[in-house]
Amino acid sequence: MKFILLAMLSVFCLGASASTVALFSCDLLEGKTIDDVKRVNSQWVKAVNEFAKTEVSSQVLESVVSTNMKSFMFIDTYKDAAAWGEIRNQIKLGAVKEIDEEFDVTSECTSVSLYDSENS
Repeated sequence: MKFILLAMLSVFCLGASASTVALFSCDLLEGKTIDDVKRVNSQWVKAVNEFAKTEVSSQVLESVVSTNMKSFMFIDTYKDAAAWGEIRNQIKLGAVKEIDEEFDVTSECTSVSLYDSENS
C-alpha cells in the first residue's frame, strides 16, 4: 500500500523539480459529500495563497473503488519544507481558522505524512 501511495505522489509532483508534499488520509463525516470537501479545500487553497510567499497547490483524491467509500485524500504541495513550515505557523496562528472549522464539520483526517520529493 505504501508503494502505491508513493507512486501516486510521484505522479502529482512531476511538474516540479523538488517540493515538499503533505499527504492526508481522511473520511467524510455523516451527511457530508466529497463536493463539500472540494468546496472547502478550494477556499483553503485560495486563502493560503493570499498570505503565503510561495504558491501552494492541493488535490482531493476521491475514492473510486475502496473498502471505505467515505475515504479520500488530500495532497498538498509546497515549494519546500521551509515554505511548509512558514505556512503551517500562520495556520497555527489562526490565518484560516474559519476554513479549518469548516473542514472539521465535513471530514476527519486520521493521518498525515510529509515527504520531500525530487524528480530524477
